[in-house]
Amino acid sequence: MAEKILAKLRVKKIEAANPITAADGISSATWEEWPLTLRDDELLISEEEPEEEELYSHENDAPEDIDVTGAGLRVTGTFIKAMREQMADLMGGEAVTTGEGESAVTKYHHSASKLVLKKALKFTCHDGSEVVVPNASGYVNIGLNIGKGGRAAFPFNFRCLKASSTWDCDLVL
Repeated sequence: MAEKILAKLRVKKIEAANPITAADGISSATWEEWPLTLRDDELLISEEEPEEEELYSHENDAPEDIDVTGAGLRVTGTFIKAMREQMADLMGGEAVTTGEGESAVTKYHHSASKLVLKKALKFTCHDGSEVVVPNASGYVNIGLNIGKGGRAAFPFNFRCLKASSTWDCDLVL
């Protein structure tokens, strides 16, 4: 049976940086803080079921061998309380400010094209521990609930990638 990783973390802060290609790059990276997450700051890192391919011979009904290929890790969650400038950085489009001083108004113009982000991600947990994804590719969706008690939510989905050809790592716990 294949090993499956499923971790639930209570997140205090999410940060992003350019992809990291070596372990010592984690401490030297320039991290930018991202919005809070939804549901009491919960984030899910899960491993998908690996692919199995059985090798048969003509003489036997049972497989002779099996190849198992990993399907990789995903990081999913939902951002809330994103500022309009952050929305532009996360989903594409642009934040446009009109007026000056106290009469200045910033509006977000959502892009019709999907923005794919390639980042390193760092999750700081309430217990002080950190989880780092050195190289991730993913996207953030828009989810607006306009009306009484409405909330703007931005679900995200990132695929954890291999850090580099010299560092075989997709998650640092």
